[in-house]
Order: sequence, then C-alpha cells, then structure tokens
Amino acid sequence: MRCIYMAFVLVLLAGFPVAAQPPADTFSPSGASVPTLTLNDVLRMALERNLDLQAQQYDTRAGDAEVSKAYGLYDPVLDLAYAEGESRQRLNLQFYSAQSRERYRQFDLGLTQKIPTGADLSLEFTNLRSDQDPAPGMNPSYEGELTFSLVQPLLRGFGSTVTEQDILFAVKDRDISIEDLRESAFLVLADSRDTFFEVLRLRDNVRYREASVALAASLLKENRARVKAGVLPRVDELEAEFGLKQRERDLLDAQREYRDGLDGLALLLDLKAPIALVDGQPGIPEIHPDLSEGYAEALAKRPDVQRRLRTIERLELQSRIARNELLPALDLAASYGHKGLGRDYSDNLRDLGSNDFRNWEVGLTLSYPLGNREARHEYRRSEFERKGREAQLGQLKNQVHTEVQAAIRLLGVSRKKIDVSASQLAFAEEKLRTLLKRKEVGLATTRQVLEGEEDYALAQTDQAAALSDYNKAVTEYYKVTGQLLDQEHVRFVDEFKNESQPLLQYKP
Repeated sequence: MRCIYMAFVLVLLAGFPVAAQPPADTFSPSGASVPTLTLNDVLRMALERNLDLQAQQYDTRAGDAEVSKAYGLYDPVLDLAYAEGESRQRLNLQFYSAQSRERYRQFDLGLTQKIPTGADLSLEFTNLRSDQDPAPGMNPSYEGELTFSLVQPLLRGFGSTVTEQDILFAVKDRDISIEDLRESAFLVLADSRDTFFEVLRLRDNVRYREASVALAASLLKENRARVKAGVLPRVDELEAEFGLKQRERDLLDAQREYRDGLDGLALLLDLKAPIALVDGQPGIPEIHPDLSEGYAEALAKRPDVQRRLRTIERLELQSRIARNELLPALDLAASYGHKGLGRDYSDNLRDLGSNDFRNWEVGLTLSYPLGNREARHEYRRSEFERKGREAQLGQLKNQVHTEVQAAIRLLGVSRKKIDVSASQLAFAEEKLRTLLKRKEVGLATTRQVLEGEEDYALAQTDQAAALSDYNKAVTEYYKVTGQLLDQEHVRFVDEFKNESQPLLQYKP
C-alpha cells in the first residue's frame, strides 16, 4: 500500500507545475537545452518574426512610398531641345525659275512648374540661327524669344484639393494601410497570447496524465501482489491493468496535443527549432470592465473602425473632387515675353534685354460638355458609395457594442469558472484520499479508486482549462475594445524613411 501512497503524492504534486519536471520533449534530439519562452518573449518574437506581419509592414511602407511619389506633381519639368537642318524648295516666280535654301540651327529651353492653385507656370527661351539664300536683310540672322506664361483654372480644376488629389488619395490609402497593419498586429498578438495559454494548459494536462499513469501503475503493482497472496481475486488485477492502459492512452493523446500546440506556436513565431514555455501556471489578472468606457475605447482604437472612417474620408474627398468636375472649364491664360533679332547673337540678346519688343497676351477659354453626364453621374456614384460606407460603419458600431458586451460577460463567467474548478479540485482530492484509505482496509474496490483518480485528474484539467480560458477572455476583451496593443506596450512608429527601423515596437 506504500506504493499507492507514493503515487498519490505524485498526483498531488502534479497540481503544482512549478515543482514538477517539464515534459520530456522540452529537450532537442541533440541533447541541447531548448530555449524557454515567457509570454513577453512570445509577443516580442511574434512582432519581430511573424511573416504575415512582416508582409503587412512592407505593404504599409509601399503606401508611404506612394505618398512620396505623388509629391512629384510639384517637381519642375525641364525641357531641352536642339535641332539642326537644311530646307530647299523651288520658288514660284513669274519670269524665271529659282530655288531657295535655308540652313538653320535651333536650341530651345523650357521650365514648367505646377502650383497648388492648379496653375501651370512656364518659362520658355527659344534661339534660332538662320542662313538663307536668297539672302534677306540680315543673313545669317539670330532670332530669340523669352516668354513667361500662366494658365490658371478658375472653375474646374481650381484649388489645392483638386490639384493635389493624387497626394491626398495616397495619404488616405497610407492611413488605411496603417490600420491594416494595426489589425494584423492585433490578430498576431491575440493568437500568440491565446496559443501561449493553450500550450500551458496542454502541458499541465500532460503532467496530470503522467501522474495518473503513475498512480494506476502503483495500484496494479499492489493488486498483483495481493492476488498472488490470495487476498484479492484475479479480476481486481485485470481491472487495474485495464485502468493503466486507459491512462497510458490518455497520456499519449495529451502528449500529441501538447506537441501540436508547440508546433502551432512555433509557426506563429516562424521558428523551426523546438521550443518550450516557462514553468508555472497562468496568472489571474484583475480587470474591471465597463461597457460604456470599453465601447468608447473600441470606437477610438479598433483598427476595423478606424479603417472604415479613413475609407469614408477618402470617399468624401472623392465626392468633393467629383463636384468640382461639374463646373465648366474656365481658364485664364496670360503670357509676357521679349523678342530679339540681329546679325550677331549679342544683338539678339540685346533686344531680349530691352523693353522695345515686348509681347503680351491675356485671354479666357471656356469649355463645357453639353449635358455633362459623365461628371454628373460620377458625382452621384461617389455620393451613393459614401452613404453606403456610412451605413456599414453604423452597422459595425452596433456590432462592436455587442462584441464588447459579450466579452464582458465572458470575463465574468470565466472568472467564476476558476472558483468552481478550485472547489471541484478540493472535493476530488479529498475524495481520492478517502478512497485510498478505504482501499487499504478493504472498504473500497479497485474500480472506485480508479474512478476517484479519474475524477481528480479531470478536476485538475478543468482548473487548468479555467485559468487558460480566463486569460483568453482577457485577451478577447482587450481585442474587442481596441486596447490590446496598449496593454502589451506595442506602439506604431512613424519611421518610414528608416527602413531598418520596424514600424511596430514592443517595449514591455
């Protein structure tokens, strides 16, 4: 009977994972110790190594590159042109046949700049050297012109919003991509936390099953000795042997589930080597949820809500631009320039610098498609799309409120389950202790002891599950209220230019 008592002590110790040995698979095949990870280690490695999260960070950086690209709208455009050639043609004269010849060389320079009002500013400098036969009054001649011109939209196309629409759209798209990144971080952190606590539960289950096997083995050994001594019938030995086989099968299932859980965690962390988790049981963090505060936090911080708001802002911008397209195109065109002509290039430049040969022009150009159906229906389409997204946002807010309510209820129920499981465990432990004492004096059967041990093992498993479920409920509450990144000290860093700096930093 001493062996059964020793096994019972082992069963009791299984309820305290800190004192128990880790499962055998926490060592690599080569014999090297496997790194032991805490929850902080898991979260840090998930942010650094998860491939889905890395891919989303690249997408976010691509969105910022699109913003920088859009600012190319204001890059000045320099145009250079050089041409040299000869032209010959027959002259149509009344009394004799003749031909003309012209050799020319031309060099043009232009500079164009877009400004936020929508106007195009341009500066053009043209130079032409001409050598003609028959010769005119000046041969060869140098002709030049320096012109400054402005084309300013007054109705359609006027203003910085229309001019910078590509920039503004790129900024909105980048903001949406940032919310996509935050949502990916939410999912990765939530999965990492849940998987961590689930693996802790599975590891404890392995320990409980190992202790259960040890107790069943001791009971079988004791029964065999008693059967051999003629104290017990053969059926008690067979019953104890069957109980041991059942528990060995349960242990194999528990070990398989535990290894599968470790593999799932390694997949989240993009690790190929074996891993193990720090010893101990999950804590019981005390939080005091409030529906109104949680709902307000969710609307302010949840990525899916913020992404929907950014999408609506983008559609509002699109609607304003479409409304501008309803206007007629009325453009103001103005130009001012100097012309020059001379036998030498210096004479040409002298004329350009003087005010004697100035040229100017101011005018208006009006254009409007009769009916303007394309612009009108584009505006209607953008308005319908915006109103549709606003309706979806309202539905999402209702869903968020429901999710926060459900998360608060889950927290309360999960917390009560911990108390219930503790009472269940205390009862099962005392019941098994009593059965072992009664078995010693022949007042309890082998089946009763095995059933009592199974009840105790299930009570231990239920307690581990209750602790794991409560921590998962905490994760769910922080997730649906948008507080998960803040609670885990993860912040977004606006370091787009420094590509070696991660966009998400974890500082516990």
